[in-house]
Amino acid sequence: LATANLISLAEALTTSKAMGLDMNVAYEAIKASSGNSFVHETESQVILNGSREINFTVDLVLKDVGLFDTLAKREGMELDLAPLLVDIFQQAQEDYGPREKSPNIIRRYEEPMGLQVLGKDFPAAMQDDEPEEAGYEVKVSGRQDY
Repeated sequence: LATANLISLAEALTTSKAMGLDMNVAYEAIKASSGNSFVHETESQVILNGSREINFTVDLVLKDVGLFDTLAKREGMELDLAPLLVDIFQQAQEDYGPREKSPNIIRRYEEPMGLQVLGKDFPAAMQDDEPEEAGYEVKVSGRQDY
């Protein structure tokens, strides 16, 4: 879900830049809209800073999305979005390398347009203002073949 959100944000931010919008205003408009999310409030900031510094890489995204797609196919499901995300990140891995930071997926949209999507005064590292909480364990009942 975060990956789908990251792709949609990369498209929205690049389109906003191509239209000549102020990127700080675009960030705040998304944040105030129904399109807001944790991914936007954190990863969009490091995209707009230019650091794109998070500890998650293209190969890890591809692993996760690929696993999800494989599990869905194993259940006989034909999904639309998961295979598309796999294709997008496979291409990114070929173009930018497996250890490229995942927010740099925006390069896929910036480069053909000759744009650099940057704002002003955004943090170089992800900031999460949510209070720390203990983790949760999810226990699955019923089906046990996973």
